[in-house]
Amino acid sequence: MKTGRNDPCPCGSGKKYKHCCLSPASVANEELKDLLEGQEIDTIEDMQALADQFMQQRNQLPQDDFQGLSPEQVHRMLHFPFDTPEFFTFPETLSSESDAPILHLIQEIAAAIDEKGLKATAKGNLPLKLCKQAKVDYQKYKPEGDYLYRRNISSEVDFDDLHTARIILELSGLLRKTKGRFFLTKKYQQIVKKSGLAGLYPLLLKTYCRKFNWGFRDGYEEIPFIQHSFLFTMYLLKLHGDDWKLFFIYEDYFLQAFPMVINEAESEPYRSAEDGVRACYSIRTLDRFLHFMGLTSIEKIPGDKPFKREYRIRKLPLLDEVVRFSI
Repeated sequence: MKTGRNDPCPCGSGKKYKHCCLSPASVANEELKDLLEGQEIDTIEDMQALADQFMQQRNQLPQDDFQGLSPEQVHRMLHFPFDTPEFFTFPETLSSESDAPILHLIQEIAAAIDEKGLKATAKGNLPLKLCKQAKVDYQKYKPEGDYLYRRNISSEVDFDDLHTARIILELSGLLRKTKGRFFLTKKYQQIVKKSGLAGLYPLLLKTYCRKFNWGFRDGYEEIPFIQHSFLFTMYLLKLHGDDWKLFFIYEDYFLQAFPMVINEAESEPYRSAEDGVRACYSIRTLDRFLHFMGLTSIEKIPGDKPFKREYRIRKLPLLDEVVRFSI
């Protein structure tokens, strides 16, 4: 017997079939079929034109699951985030310099490099002395209880944020390593001379989103969709980020929009696939992207269970300057 759209989904989720395993594409096909049955169509070309018009109109309708965005707008967010100025724009230079965590670390690195360069370690990393000095001042950016407070730094890779900042500099063409020494490139010098850190930041943001593999920073599964949807999460913070909210609220928004991402994770004996996606999304997007780039502030919730860390988040003014939505 065929499952009806309003029947309980056979997967056992408890949701109606049309809101669960019946995909949006299937729903659209049924609606299109109903439309075509009510029309007098003489040629295949007429039928195709009607179908094209239907799909175009449908893709431009706002969807509740997408926080009022249309499928077309979400598609552009996911696949062309920096190339859709009619919906969202990223200024090439900020109006003022930011105190973003990543910029603080980049200043630490740049200050240690003179005209003779900075000698790298035998493994090609930043010198240990610089890493330890950078840790002292950087702790103010981390919420109470963060691993950085208690971790002993014995090399650059032990200081994940600093290690990431160095990689982003290199991927951006701002830092190079020659004959065992680090040098700031002419590109870096030209940008800083012209616009300071305000001109540097937009390039760093694009590099972090486009060229850097977010999965490099954690032990979770790849789940590349989480990185691809970075602009959707920025939009969520624009809508809801004025007040403090727990991480799980944004996890809910994300999974409401993209429930299929759970299929990219595997269940483990101690954790479901959904829980794995939620944890990965929070640390990879809310913490190590938005907070690291200075777009949000996060705080640890006091008094929670020792082995269960809970955090809350709200946006900072920089987020509204970094991207402008016209939707």
